[in-house]
Amino acid sequence: MQSSTMQVVRSSPPKRVHARVIATSAYDSPYIRQPLHTTASAYNSLYIQQPLHTTAPCSHGAVSCIKASVVARYSLPRLSRSLASTSFFSKVLVIPRGTEFVGTAPDGKPGLRWTTVYGVVGLNANIAPSVVADGQNEKGLAFGMLYLPGYAKFLAPVPAANDRAIGSWEAGAYLLSTCATVDEAVMALREKVQIVEQTFPAFAMSLPVHYWLGDASGKVVIVEFVDGKMNVYDNQLGILTNSPPFDWHSINLTNYVNLSPVNVSSAQLGSVVIPNYGQGSGLLGLPGDFTPPSRFVRAAIFSQVATPAPTAVDTVNLGFHVLNTFDIFDGAIKSNTANQTLNTKGFLSSSGAPKIVNTDTTEWVVAHDRTNLKTYVRTYMGLEVQMVDLKKIDFAKPGLRTIDLKTDFAPTDITGNAVPLATGK
Repeated sequence: MQSSTMQVVRSSPPKRVHARVIATSAYDSPYIRQPLHTTASAYNSLYIQQPLHTTAPCSHGAVSCIKASVVARYSLPRLSRSLASTSFFSKVLVIPRGTEFVGTAPDGKPGLRWTTVYGVVGLNANIAPSVVADGQNEKGLAFGMLYLPGYAKFLAPVPAANDRAIGSWEAGAYLLSTCATVDEAVMALREKVQIVEQTFPAFAMSLPVHYWLGDASGKVVIVEFVDGKMNVYDNQLGILTNSPPFDWHSINLTNYVNLSPVNVSSAQLGSVVIPNYGQGSGLLGLPGDFTPPSRFVRAAIFSQVATPAPTAVDTVNLGFHVLNTFDIFDGAIKSNTANQTLNTKGFLSSSGAPKIVNTDTTEWVVAHDRTNLKTYVRTYMGLEVQMVDLKKIDFAKPGLRTIDLKTDFAPTDITGNAVPLATGK
């Protein structure tokens, strides 16, 4: 596929639901839609907010993503996310301060020009090496771009305003490199930049995504463009998956008010007592499939019932355990190349004889410690967690840089570590 990114010039709902529109402007408007059906996204991702932000990988082919946060016993903004997709061969991208970018306007024309103010660490893709799909900056602002097929439609292009235009795929690099907080990012989206509807050259189609934004204070918002208008939602749970839009998922949670991590000991039917012999009975009815609505419900519940961890490292570990429950292994999700849905177009070729192919696997899982400015990541094959410490990066050093991720399965041989059995006296 053709590689495409913005050009680097040089380096130098109802009140009872926790979803509300918190911003309106000339191109913002409250949006509520409750579709009769949904499609799995081609960029699967989950975000769970627990003042630690972790992200389960998005799968490509059809992308499934999840973003979630988990809470530490002390105030510690963190986020975790997973990305499930066909392979994007992601690397860690380092963007220094003083880098000049030129965004993209429709028809390949130059768009917004900006110079980076903050250093950024993020995950890119081989088809768009300077795009930030997920990352954080040196101020603790974190960003995630998740697929929203069937709904995402960005602002109508205004040729006279091309000098403010960027593509949907360029939002991460722009916001993380110029904003320190969620409030600054939302203001920039309203007043300084326009994400306009246009073709993403790498896919030869519009890139339908929505955005997760969280900062070091723990504040999280979701930004979506639907029907050519921008909606901003306060996200008190800190989670996000894919289609439908965020407000629909928030309302859908009301269907699961019975779920609890507390076991049900027994039930009585007349004179007959039905005992519970197993664990987990309080979560009977929890949806277990990989569709975005089901993943959203699981993320909402798991992120809130997870036992708060005492330290930053423990919270990161907890975030990875939460996101492990969303892992998509190779073969779990397949598609017919002759019968594609919105979430696979642009990822799968429909030429040649029809065939059934794997479309989603969890390519990587990432956790951003937005307090201590560390990013943790593991890949599908490289299960060992790797870490980037933003405080150790020289963001004054010019030039974009990348860090290769471990992608090989290399178990540690502990055969020779046997010691005599310790016996008590």
